[in-house]
Amino acid sequence: MIDILIIMQMKQPDTPQMPVPEVAKLTQQDLEDREDFQYLLSIMEKQRAVGITQPLDYVDAMKYRDELEAFKKREAPEGSIVELYDDIIFDFDGVLYDSTYPAYRTTELLLETVGDKNIPIPETVEDLANSFQAPFKDYYNRFRVKLDTVEQIHSLREAYMRIYKQVNAEHHKPAEMYPEVKDVLDKIKEAKKNKPNLKVHIISAGLEPHIKDALIEADILGDFDEIHSDCHDKTEMIQAIRDKFGHPERTIMIGDLPSDIKDGQLVDGVKTIAVARGEVERDRLSMYLPDYVVMDLNGLFDLKSLSKELREKQ
Repeated sequence: MIDILIIMQMKQPDTPQMPVPEVAKLTQQDLEDREDFQYLLSIMEKQRAVGITQPLDYVDAMKYRDELEAFKKREAPEGSIVELYDDIIFDFDGVLYDSTYPAYRTTELLLETVGDKNIPIPETVEDLANSFQAPFKDYYNRFRVKLDTVEQIHSLREAYMRIYKQVNAEHHKPAEMYPEVKDVLDKIKEAKKNKPNLKVHIISAGLEPHIKDALIEADILGDFDEIHSDCHDKTEMIQAIRDKFGHPERTIMIGDLPSDIKDGQLVDGVKTIAVARGEVERDRLSMYLPDYVVMDLNGLFDLKSLSKELREKQ
């Protein structure tokens, strides 16, 4: 027994200690990479928050980051549109003409009829408005509506106009010009007296009778130098106007959809204005990096550079 106690009291050999690994120190490059990754994640989150529907992954976010940083280094001139630009191009629906409810309600009813029943339609008119993308052919293709032939496109348009007229007649607030349009056009017309090379255009995907009837009813048809209807790819027409009048740096496109902004951006020298009639729309359209964002057309006479605003928020 004593022998056992002696053995137990004998000093046991020390257990070898595993070396504690040194914590690697982050290099300056590591810190910059981590900050950049967090920046990319914030871009992706902001895209989702404003309802941008196309898939967005890490590679897309890196591309957008580069575009955003390049955009911040540019600065559009600030001031009144009639002093800064010679060719003013308006989209029609959503910019001059308040057809929001009838147009999107018509789209909703049309999709219920011709769209794929397995693809959910946005639940509210507001959701539909936020998800809508032009050109209309691409949007309807998302719901597997076949528009491969001229006949199919013509048939869809006829159905759309038939439903639109019914919705517009039944709605308590039918489509009409936005309240500030008349005053804005009067100011531009007044500026033309001292600036005869100032031109005002409309480029719209809408049909000519729809546009001209609305302009005649509002007594503003004569305020436009050119009206181009049925334009589903506006880039070509914007470029034609830029080249015709020879004012690449003094041509500006005004729209309310991401496609309007992107169509203008594809033409060298042309500036873009997003009309965002609400904070949600402002956040959403700002993600497409227009040169300016205005809450209504009165803002055309006090344009502020979006790139400057983004730099100041950093």
